[in-house]
Amino acid sequence: MPELKLFFSPRACSLACHIALEESGLPFTAEMVKIREGQHKSEEYLRINPWGKIPAMLVDGEPLTEAHAILSYIGDLAPADKVLMPRDDPLLRAHAHEWMNFLSGTVHIAFRPLFRPNYLIGDESLYPKLREVGVPIFQKTLLEVDKRLSGKTWALGDNYSVVDPYLFVFYMWSQRADVVEFSPPLPVWKELWERLYEREATQRALATEGITPENIWLA
Repeated sequence: MPELKLFFSPRACSLACHIALEESGLPFTAEMVKIREGQHKSEEYLRINPWGKIPAMLVDGEPLTEAHAILSYIGDLAPADKVLMPRDDPLLRAHAHEWMNFLSGTVHIAFRPLFRPNYLIGDESLYPKLREVGVPIFQKTLLEVDKRLSGKTWALGDNYSVVDPYLFVFYMWSQRADVVEFSPPLPVWKELWERLYEREATQRALATEGITPENIWLA
């Protein structure tokens, strides 16, 4: 069994990987790298991920980055009694990657006009204009997630997978104090999030990251 070490920042996409590791039952260690304190730009962390992005995971000392890749690896490494990534159904496996690509490449980016406008434009005076354009796209994107989840217990149907904790993070972001006023009603996604929240693995990861009912929606 490889030695796994996850680097996370509270409330970041790394939370999805953290929950997936807890679900998998795999032995791992976790180290907090606080983005808001600039710890992701330290020389020590940049040796692990030169991009300075979270998450990263060491696999026997070898860095693995990008949430989609880490989640896929955890799913494949999980023991037989913890099927977190489809193994015998190529189409369902493709749908898992479809979901994670959509979440990382479309849903994640849709949040940027709201709390990472500096990633898109340098002139702060243009932030309101960026938001004017970006909010309708943000809302359309979130509604698409809610639509795709309709009639399903989990993202892939009846069985929990590594896609679900990824969805957990983005719904949490949609309810942040500085974002929720722009979020449309997401009843199906909300029910999925509530099921995820109740799982023991989710609670263990939240506790380790210091995320509580009192601060979970903070910006």
